[in-house]
Order: sequence, then structure tokens, then C-alpha cells
Amino acid sequence: MIKAIIFDVGGVLDKGGWKEHYLPMCKELKIDSYKFSESQQKHIKKARVGKISTKQYISLIAKDMNVKPSLLLKSWIKWKKRALVKDKGVEKTIRKLKKRYIVGTLTNIIELHHKIRLKKNIYNLFDFKLCSHEQKLCKPQIKFYKLIFQKLKKISPKETVFVDDWKDALIPAKKLGMKTILFKNNKQLIRDLIRLGVKIKK
Repeated sequence: MIKAIIFDVGGVLDKGGWKEHYLPMCKELKIDSYKFSESQQKHIKKARVGKISTKQYISLIAKDMNVKPSLLLKSWIKWKKRALVKDKGVEKTIRKLKKRYIVGTLTNIIELHHKIRLKKNIYNLFDFKLCSHEQKLCKPQIKFYKLIFQKLKKISPKETVFVDDWKDALIPAKKLGMKTILFKNNKQLIRDLIRLGVKIKK
């Protein structure tokens, strides 16, 4: 019997990635989006696990892009705020699930985006949240997933469903014995939850 459902956030509950956020930011700052992507990927792992602060992360990318850190940060926040919106269908599904199940989140997130999510009340849907920058761990590190069961306590992995839009993030969950769903859209999510025996109240 399923007792808990754990969601990724970015790409599942909230939308607004490369096309909506980074591309218009790069255009505004007149920087090469390909070079920006290379720089971001080079530094993001440390930012995700809290090894470097937002200020350090932005400064490292700004140096690579030859722009002022203050200008990059201002544009970054502006476009992220515009881009970050909830998927209304997924939000509705989570609200229904909360009537019967414990619902949490395990998310890879940098401090800057975490603060924007807080202002937009993204986490308010969940009974608990585990964020990579706070825990100093990130998906797909299996230690990160084990923290879920410190929160759930008496609930076992086989009684838990893990939902993520990143295929690699499902592997550790499966190793722990969790049921998994590769998210594509809300209709598919509902269908797969029902297939696993999850009851969704109307």
C-alpha cells in the first residue's frame, strides 16, 4: 500500500527553464548562450550542494562571460521570476493527493532559485522538503534519497512513490525499493499513479 509520494519540483511542479529564463537573459546581456551554458554547467554542481554561495556562483559565471556580477544577478533574478510558474494541473493533483498521502519533495536547487521558489510559495504544497543546497547532497547521490526516510520514519521505500522528469534521478530510488514514475505531463502522472494503486480524491 502506498503511503507517501515524493516529487521533484523543477520540470514537474514548476516550469521555466532554458527557453523561458536563460535565453532571454543572455539576449538582454548580449552574451553567447552556448558559452553561458558551458560556464553554468562547470559551476552549478558546487552551487547545488552549497559548496559555493549565490554570490560566488554568479561571480564565477560573470567572470567567464566578462560581465559585471551585479548586472548578471539583476537580469538572472528578473527572468527567473518571470519564467518560474506552477503547472496548475500538477498543483491540483498534489492537492488531491495530500488528502490521503504524505507528500514531500526532493529537489536539486541552487540557493538563488530556492529563494525565488519560497517567494512564490512553491513549497507550500508539501509536507516536507529536502533541498540539495541545504543538505549538501544532490540527486542522484543515494545518500540524498535516504534522507526521505528520516522524514517518513515508519514508512518504507516500497510504500513510497518517487516522481521525477530526469530518468537518472529514478535509479537510486529504484535501488532503495521505491516505486518510480518518469514524469512527462499531468495526465500521464495521474495514469501512472493510479496504476501503482494510488487513490486520487476528486
